[in-house]
Amino acid sequence: MTPADPRVLGGIEILGRLGKGGMGVVYAGRTDDDSLVAVKTLHIGGLEQSDLRERFERESTALGMVQGPGVAALVDSGQDADEIPWLALEYVPGLDLSTYLKRHDPLDEVTGTALGLVLANALTDIHTAGLLHRDLKPANVMLGPDGPKVVDFGLVAIGGAGGDLTHTNMRLGTPRFMAPEQFTAPTSVGVGADVYALGALLVFATSGQYLYGGTSPEALGFAAANPVIEPNLSGVPVGLSLLVAELLAFKPEDRPSLADVRAQLTEQLAAAHLSPAAARVRLAERTYVPGTGLTDEVPPAKRHAPVTRVETVGRSSTVGSEAGKRVGLAARTAERLRKAYARPAA
Repeated sequence: MTPADPRVLGGIEILGRLGKGGMGVVYAGRTDDDSLVAVKTLHIGGLEQSDLRERFERESTALGMVQGPGVAALVDSGQDADEIPWLALEYVPGLDLSTYLKRHDPLDEVTGTALGLVLANALTDIHTAGLLHRDLKPANVMLGPDGPKVVDFGLVAIGGAGGDLTHTNMRLGTPRFMAPEQFTAPTSVGVGADVYALGALLVFATSGQYLYGGTSPEALGFAAANPVIEPNLSGVPVGLSLLVAELLAFKPEDRPSLADVRAQLTEQLAAAHLSPAAARVRLAERTYVPGTGLTDEVPPAKRHAPVTRVETVGRSSTVGSEAGKRVGLAARTAERLRKAYARPAA
Protein backbone atom coordinates (compact mmCIF):
# COMPACT_ATOMS: atom_id res chain seq x y z
CA MET A 1 0.00 0.00 0.00
CA THR A 2 1.18 3.50 -0.85
CA PRO A 3 -0.05 6.80 0.60
CA ALA A 4 -2.04 7.29 -2.62
CA ASP A 5 -3.94 4.01 -2.26
CA PRO A 6 -7.49 4.28 -0.91
CA ARG A 7 -8.22 2.84 2.53
CA VAL A 8 -11.96 2.45 1.98
CA LEU A 9 -14.04 2.11 -1.19
CA GLY A 10 -17.82 1.93 -0.97
CA GLY A 11 -17.65 0.85 2.66
CA ILE A 12 -15.13 -1.91 1.82
CA GLU A 13 -11.94 -1.85 3.89
CA ILE A 14 -8.89 -2.03 1.61
CA LEU A 15 -6.31 -4.47 3.01
CA GLY A 16 -3.55 -4.38 0.42
CA ARG A 17 -2.60 -4.75 -3.23
CA LEU A 18 -3.16 -7.98 -5.16
CA GLY A 19 -1.75 -6.70 -8.42
CA LYS A 20 -1.61 -3.92 -10.99
CA GLY A 21 -2.56 -3.97 -14.64
CA GLY A 22 -3.05 -1.64 -17.56
CA MET A 23 -6.47 -0.47 -16.37
CA GLY A 24 -5.75 -0.04 -12.69
CA VAL A 25 -4.90 -1.63 -9.35
CA VAL A 26 -6.57 -4.71 -7.87
CA TYR A 27 -6.87 -4.66 -4.08
CA ALA A 28 -7.83 -7.15 -1.43
CA GLY A 29 -10.78 -5.87 0.55
CA ARG A 30 -13.06 -6.84 3.39
CA THR A 31 -16.77 -6.10 3.58
CA ASP A 32 -18.75 -5.23 6.71
CA ASP A 33 -19.72 -8.89 7.11
CA ASP A 34 -16.03 -9.96 7.04
CA SER A 35 -16.18 -11.38 3.51
CA LEU A 36 -12.96 -11.06 1.52
CA VAL A 37 -13.30 -9.52 -1.94
CA ALA A 38 -11.05 -8.55 -4.82
CA VAL A 39 -11.56 -4.86 -5.62
CA LYS A 40 -10.68 -3.74 -9.15
CA THR A 41 -10.14 -0.03 -9.71
CA LEU A 42 -9.67 2.13 -12.77
CA HIS A 43 -6.92 4.66 -13.33
CA ILE A 44 -8.36 8.16 -13.56
CA GLY A 45 -6.97 10.43 -16.26
CA GLY A 46 -5.14 9.89 -19.52
CA LEU A 47 -6.07 10.09 -23.19
CA GLU A 48 -7.71 6.67 -23.18
CA GLN A 49 -9.85 7.35 -20.12
CA SER A 50 -13.15 7.41 -22.02
CA ASP A 51 -12.52 4.02 -23.64
CA LEU A 52 -11.24 2.48 -20.41
CA ARG A 53 -14.18 3.77 -18.42
CA GLU A 54 -16.55 2.32 -21.04
CA ARG A 55 -14.82 -1.07 -20.79
CA PHE A 56 -14.90 -0.91 -17.00
CA GLU A 57 -18.59 -0.10 -17.02
CA ARG A 58 -19.22 -2.94 -19.48
CA GLU A 59 -17.38 -5.38 -17.22
CA SER A 60 -19.43 -4.34 -14.20
CA THR A 61 -22.67 -4.64 -16.14
CA ALA A 62 -21.70 -8.03 -17.57
CA LEU A 63 -20.75 -9.47 -14.19
CA GLY A 64 -24.13 -8.43 -12.88
CA MET A 65 -25.79 -10.39 -15.69
CA VAL A 66 -24.03 -13.75 -15.37
CA GLN A 67 -24.29 -16.30 -12.59
CA GLY A 68 -22.72 -19.71 -12.21
CA PRO A 69 -20.29 -21.71 -10.07
CA GLY A 70 -17.54 -21.29 -12.66
CA VAL A 71 -17.60 -17.47 -12.70
CA ALA A 72 -16.33 -15.17 -9.94
CA ALA A 73 -19.44 -13.33 -8.72
CA LEU A 74 -19.88 -9.58 -8.57
CA VAL A 75 -20.42 -8.39 -4.98
CA ASP A 76 -20.81 -4.64 -5.46
CA SER A 77 -19.59 -1.74 -7.59
CA GLY A 78 -19.28 2.02 -7.60
CA GLN A 79 -19.19 4.10 -10.74
CA ASP A 80 -19.52 7.69 -9.50
CA ALA A 81 -17.71 10.08 -11.83
CA ASP A 82 -16.26 11.97 -8.85
CA GLU A 83 -14.71 8.85 -7.29
CA ILE A 84 -12.37 6.05 -8.27
CA PRO A 85 -14.44 3.61 -10.36
CA TRP A 86 -14.35 0.22 -8.65
CA LEU A 87 -15.99 -3.17 -8.60
CA ALA A 88 -15.76 -5.84 -5.91
CA LEU A 89 -15.63 -9.50 -6.90
CA GLU A 90 -15.83 -12.75 -5.02
CA TYR A 91 -12.32 -13.40 -3.72
CA VAL A 92 -10.86 -16.68 -5.01
CA PRO A 93 -7.78 -17.86 -3.08
CA GLY A 94 -5.17 -19.90 -4.88
CA LEU A 95 -3.17 -19.50 -8.07
CA ASP A 96 -4.30 -18.59 -11.54
CA LEU A 97 -3.81 -21.36 -14.10
CA SER A 98 -0.88 -19.60 -15.77
CA THR A 99 1.08 -19.30 -12.52
CA TYR A 100 0.15 -22.85 -11.53
CA LEU A 101 1.57 -24.25 -14.78
CA LYS A 102 4.83 -22.37 -14.25
CA ARG A 103 5.30 -24.23 -10.96
CA HIS A 104 3.73 -27.62 -11.71
CA ASP A 105 3.57 -30.22 -14.46
CA PRO A 106 0.79 -30.00 -17.07
CA LEU A 107 -2.52 -31.58 -16.13
CA ASP A 108 -3.10 -35.26 -16.78
CA GLU A 109 -5.91 -36.42 -19.06
CA VAL A 110 -8.62 -36.82 -16.40
CA THR A 111 -7.81 -33.54 -14.66
CA GLY A 112 -7.64 -31.75 -18.01
CA THR A 113 -11.01 -33.24 -18.97
CA ALA A 114 -12.52 -31.99 -15.69
CA LEU A 115 -11.07 -28.53 -16.32
CA GLY A 116 -12.55 -28.52 -19.80
CA LEU A 117 -16.00 -29.37 -18.45
CA VAL A 118 -15.91 -26.70 -15.73
CA LEU A 119 -14.86 -24.05 -18.26
CA ALA A 120 -17.38 -25.22 -20.87
CA ASN A 121 -20.09 -24.88 -18.22
CA ALA A 122 -18.83 -21.40 -17.31
CA LEU A 123 -18.83 -20.32 -20.95
CA THR A 124 -22.36 -21.68 -21.31
CA ASP A 125 -23.49 -19.50 -18.40
CA ILE A 126 -21.71 -16.52 -19.96
CA HIS A 127 -23.27 -17.07 -23.39
CA THR A 128 -26.72 -17.73 -21.91
CA ALA A 129 -26.52 -14.25 -20.37
CA GLY A 130 -25.98 -12.84 -23.87
CA LEU A 131 -22.25 -12.24 -23.41
CA LEU A 132 -19.00 -13.16 -25.12
CA HIS A 133 -15.91 -13.34 -22.90
CA ARG A 134 -13.35 -12.81 -25.71
CA ASP A 135 -10.32 -13.22 -23.43
CA LEU A 136 -10.38 -16.73 -21.96
CA LYS A 137 -6.78 -17.59 -21.09
CA PRO A 138 -4.87 -19.29 -18.24
CA ALA A 139 -4.28 -16.01 -16.38
CA ASN A 140 -8.06 -15.47 -16.26
CA VAL A 141 -8.82 -18.81 -14.62
CA MET A 142 -8.43 -18.87 -10.84
CA LEU A 143 -7.87 -22.28 -9.23
CA GLY A 144 -9.78 -22.02 -5.98
CA PRO A 145 -10.60 -24.56 -3.25
CA ASP A 146 -14.05 -25.14 -4.79
CA GLY A 147 -12.78 -25.47 -8.33
CA PRO A 148 -11.76 -23.07 -11.11
CA LYS A 149 -13.54 -19.79 -11.72
CA VAL A 150 -13.34 -17.52 -14.76
CA VAL A 151 -12.42 -13.91 -13.97
CA ASP A 152 -11.70 -10.66 -15.83
CA PHE A 153 -14.53 -9.54 -18.09
CA GLY A 154 -12.62 -6.48 -19.28
CA LEU A 155 -13.03 -7.44 -22.95
CA VAL A 156 -16.55 -8.84 -22.69
CA ALA A 157 -19.05 -8.15 -25.48
CA ILE A 158 -22.73 -7.73 -24.75
CA GLY A 159 -25.37 -8.63 -27.29
CA GLY A 160 -24.15 -11.45 -29.56
CA ALA A 161 -21.78 -11.49 -32.53
CA GLY A 162 -19.69 -8.35 -32.55
CA GLY A 163 -21.49 -7.29 -29.39
CA ASP A 164 -21.10 -3.64 -28.47
CA LEU A 165 -17.75 -3.30 -30.20
CA THR A 166 -17.07 0.04 -31.77
CA HIS A 167 -17.15 -0.27 -35.54
CA THR A 168 -13.40 -0.40 -36.01
CA ASN A 169 -10.97 -3.15 -36.79
CA MET A 170 -9.54 -3.11 -33.28
CA ARG A 171 -8.34 -6.58 -32.28
CA LEU A 172 -9.36 -7.52 -28.77
CA GLY A 173 -7.92 -10.46 -26.88
CA THR A 174 -4.66 -12.20 -26.03
CA PRO A 175 -2.94 -13.30 -29.29
CA ARG A 176 -1.90 -16.78 -28.13
CA PHE A 177 -5.53 -17.65 -27.39
CA MET A 178 -7.34 -15.69 -30.08
CA ALA A 179 -9.37 -17.37 -32.82
CA PRO A 180 -8.52 -16.64 -36.48
CA GLU A 181 -11.60 -14.43 -36.88
CA GLN A 182 -10.46 -12.23 -34.00
CA PHE A 183 -7.53 -11.23 -36.20
CA THR A 184 -9.34 -11.03 -39.53
CA ALA A 185 -12.91 -9.94 -38.71
CA PRO A 186 -13.03 -8.55 -35.15
CA THR A 187 -16.41 -6.85 -35.55
CA SER A 188 -18.16 -10.14 -36.37
CA VAL A 189 -16.67 -12.31 -33.61
CA GLY A 190 -19.22 -14.71 -32.09
CA VAL A 191 -19.41 -17.53 -29.57
CA GLY A 192 -17.05 -19.64 -31.69
CA ALA A 193 -14.14 -17.47 -30.56
CA ASP A 194 -14.69 -18.50 -26.93
CA VAL A 195 -14.90 -22.15 -28.04
CA TYR A 196 -11.57 -21.78 -29.85
CA ALA A 197 -10.01 -20.15 -26.76
CA LEU A 198 -11.17 -23.12 -24.68
CA GLY A 199 -9.29 -25.43 -27.05
CA ALA A 200 -6.14 -23.31 -26.95
CA LEU A 201 -6.30 -23.17 -23.15
CA LEU A 202 -6.69 -26.96 -22.86
CA VAL A 203 -3.68 -27.47 -25.13
CA PHE A 204 -1.56 -25.30 -22.86
CA ALA A 205 -2.98 -26.80 -19.65
CA THR A 206 -2.31 -30.42 -20.69
CA SER A 207 0.87 -30.08 -22.74
CA GLY A 208 2.52 -26.91 -21.46
CA GLN A 209 2.83 -25.72 -25.07
CA TYR A 210 1.25 -22.94 -27.10
CA LEU A 211 -0.49 -23.51 -30.41
CA TYR A 212 2.08 -21.59 -32.44
CA GLY A 213 5.67 -20.44 -32.10
CA GLY A 214 6.67 -16.81 -32.12
CA THR A 215 6.02 -14.10 -29.60
CA SER A 216 4.89 -11.00 -31.48
CA PRO A 217 1.18 -10.38 -32.09
CA GLU A 218 1.93 -10.13 -35.81
CA ALA A 219 3.59 -13.56 -35.98
CA LEU A 220 0.89 -15.19 -33.88
CA GLY A 221 -1.85 -13.53 -35.89
CA PHE A 222 -0.27 -14.66 -39.17
CA ALA A 223 -0.10 -18.26 -37.96
CA ALA A 224 -3.63 -18.33 -36.53
CA ALA A 225 -5.17 -16.74 -39.63
CA ASN A 226 -3.38 -19.08 -42.06
CA PRO A 227 -5.37 -22.31 -42.57
CA VAL A 228 -2.28 -24.05 -43.93
CA ILE A 229 -0.37 -23.72 -40.64
CA GLU A 230 -1.45 -26.47 -38.24
CA PRO A 231 -1.52 -25.78 -34.48
CA ASN A 232 0.89 -27.76 -32.33
CA LEU A 233 -1.11 -30.41 -30.46
CA SER A 234 1.83 -32.62 -29.52
CA GLY A 235 1.74 -33.47 -25.84
CA VAL A 236 -2.05 -33.26 -25.56
CA PRO A 237 -3.37 -36.49 -23.96
CA VAL A 238 -4.75 -38.92 -26.51
CA GLY A 239 -8.22 -38.90 -24.95
CA LEU A 240 -8.51 -35.14 -25.43
CA SER A 241 -6.68 -34.64 -28.71
CA LEU A 242 -9.64 -35.28 -31.05
CA LEU A 243 -11.99 -32.94 -29.19
CA VAL A 244 -9.32 -30.25 -28.90
CA ALA A 245 -8.71 -30.44 -32.64
CA GLU A 246 -12.45 -29.88 -33.20
CA LEU A 247 -12.45 -26.89 -30.87
CA LEU A 248 -9.61 -25.39 -32.90
CA ALA A 249 -11.28 -25.74 -36.31
CA PHE A 250 -10.32 -22.82 -38.54
CA LYS A 251 -13.90 -21.83 -39.38
CA PRO A 252 -16.21 -20.97 -36.46
CA GLU A 253 -19.08 -22.96 -37.97
CA ASP A 254 -16.92 -26.11 -37.94
CA ARG A 255 -16.37 -25.96 -34.19
CA PRO A 256 -18.70 -27.96 -31.91
CA SER A 257 -21.35 -26.28 -29.81
CA LEU A 258 -20.70 -25.99 -26.09
CA ALA A 259 -23.58 -28.42 -25.51
CA ASP A 260 -21.72 -31.04 -27.59
CA VAL A 261 -18.45 -30.24 -25.84
CA ARG A 262 -20.03 -30.70 -22.42
CA ALA A 263 -21.65 -33.97 -23.50
CA GLN A 264 -18.36 -35.38 -24.79
CA LEU A 265 -16.41 -34.34 -21.71
CA THR A 266 -19.10 -35.73 -19.39
CA GLU A 267 -18.97 -39.04 -21.26
CA GLN A 268 -15.19 -39.20 -20.97
CA LEU A 269 -15.36 -38.54 -17.24
CA ALA A 270 -18.01 -41.24 -16.86
CA ALA A 271 -15.60 -43.66 -18.52
CA ALA A 272 -13.18 -42.76 -15.71
CA HIS A 273 -15.99 -43.45 -13.18
CA LEU A 274 -16.39 -39.78 -12.29
CA SER A 275 -19.55 -37.71 -12.20
CA PRO A 276 -19.20 -34.01 -13.10
CA ALA A 277 -19.44 -33.10 -9.40
CA ALA A 278 -16.82 -35.66 -8.39
CA ALA A 279 -14.57 -34.51 -11.22
CA ARG A 280 -14.79 -30.91 -10.00
CA VAL A 281 -13.79 -32.00 -6.50
CA ARG A 282 -10.87 -33.99 -7.90
CA LEU A 283 -9.83 -31.02 -10.01
CA ALA A 284 -9.87 -28.69 -7.00
CA GLU A 285 -7.86 -31.19 -4.96
CA ARG A 286 -5.23 -31.41 -7.70
CA THR A 287 -4.93 -27.70 -8.54
CA TYR A 288 -5.74 -25.64 -5.45
CA VAL A 289 -2.55 -24.53 -3.71
CA PRO A 290 -3.16 -23.66 -0.03
CA GLY A 291 -1.21 -20.81 1.50
CA THR A 292 -1.50 -18.60 -1.59
CA GLY A 293 -4.57 -16.66 -0.50
CA LEU A 294 -5.50 -13.99 1.97
CA THR A 295 -7.62 -16.43 3.96
CA ASP A 296 -4.37 -17.76 5.42
CA GLU A 297 -2.93 -14.33 6.16
CA VAL A 298 -5.68 -11.91 7.17
CA PRO A 299 -7.11 -12.19 10.69
CA PRO A 300 -10.86 -11.80 11.15
CA ALA A 301 -11.99 -8.21 11.52
CA LYS A 302 -13.84 -6.89 14.52
CA ARG A 303 -17.50 -7.55 14.01
CA HIS A 304 -19.49 -4.56 12.88
CA ALA A 305 -23.24 -4.08 13.02
CA PRO A 306 -24.66 -5.95 10.01
CA VAL A 307 -25.52 -2.72 8.19
CA THR A 308 -24.09 -1.55 4.89
CA ARG A 309 -24.56 1.77 3.16
CA VAL A 310 -25.59 0.94 -0.38
CA GLU A 311 -25.21 3.46 -3.15
CA THR A 312 -28.11 3.07 -5.55
CA VAL A 313 -28.85 4.96 -8.72
CA GLY A 314 -29.76 8.51 -7.81
CA ARG A 315 -30.06 7.94 -4.06
CA SER A 316 -28.46 6.34 -0.99
CA SER A 317 -30.01 3.96 1.47
CA THR A 318 -28.95 2.09 4.58
CA VAL A 319 -30.16 -1.49 4.63
CA GLY A 320 -29.18 -4.94 5.93
CA SER A 321 -25.78 -6.05 4.66
CA GLU A 322 -26.57 -8.98 2.37
CA ALA A 323 -29.99 -7.79 1.25
CA GLY A 324 -28.64 -4.29 0.71
CA LYS A 325 -25.90 -5.49 -1.58
CA ARG A 326 -28.34 -7.47 -3.69
CA VAL A 327 -30.87 -4.62 -3.92
CA GLY A 328 -28.26 -1.99 -4.73
CA LEU A 329 -26.52 -4.18 -7.29
CA ALA A 330 -29.79 -5.10 -9.00
CA ALA A 331 -30.84 -1.46 -9.18
CA ARG A 332 -27.56 -0.31 -10.66
CA THR A 333 -27.43 -3.15 -13.18
CA ALA A 334 -31.00 -2.57 -14.33
CA GLU A 335 -30.36 1.15 -14.74
CA ARG A 336 -27.13 0.57 -16.71
CA LEU A 337 -28.86 -1.86 -19.03
CA ARG A 338 -31.81 0.48 -19.50
CA LYS A 339 -29.60 3.42 -20.41
CA ALA A 340 -26.96 1.64 -22.46
CA TYR A 341 -28.80 -1.12 -24.28
CA ALA A 342 -32.50 -0.27 -24.47
CA ARG A 343 -33.71 0.46 -27.97
CA PRO A 344 -34.70 4.09 -28.58
CA ALA A 345 -38.39 4.78 -28.85
CA ALA A 346 -39.75 4.73 -32.40
